[in-house]
Amino acid sequence: MNNRPEKKPRFVMDLAGSFFAVTILIFVAFYLIWTVSHGGAGSGRAGLAVGEVAPEITAAGWVNGEPPTDLTGKVVVVNAWATWCHLCREKSPELVEIYNQFADRDDVIFIGLTTNDASVMPAIKKFLEEPGITWPNGYGATESLQKFQADYIPSVWVVSRSGKIAWNYDSPGDLESAIRKQL
Repeated sequence: MNNRPEKKPRFVMDLAGSFFAVTILIFVAFYLIWTVSHGGAGSGRAGLAVGEVAPEITAAGWVNGEPPTDLTGKVVVVNAWATWCHLCREKSPELVEIYNQFADRDDVIFIGLTTNDASVMPAIKKFLEEPGITWPNGYGATESLQKFQADYIPSVWVVSRSGKIAWNYDSPGDLESAIRKQL
């Protein structure tokens, strides 16, 4: 009788170790994706803070027309999104519903911005058409979104009549109430 433990062939041990490592990597990847898509791990996700002056909005081009050049005295809702963003797609119908409540007002302006460029125009148009987004959307708006500090998408800001951020995702209350408060 041999009292030594039975040794498994080395390739079996290598496979088990590789399987464990791959499982851990997949878990970490899913955790990071979930954390980013849900606004970060306990930190603010809103970008430009309430009270800050909203930056000028520029884009390489526009779909659904251009926004007014003078936004003075208007309440402006700025939405950051991307064609590849699942959560952006999920939130779009709700945004359309809120837009429809204010669509007949000339003092509330909705503007969408994406860093996607003209090379993905079919995807941009599909993203906008599916939920019925009809307000101006700027593509190639990387500079504007950097100024809004849009580290997470979707992100939404309400800009007051005086041109300052009045609400963002870190603010209490919801988007609709934030718009009404500015009116």
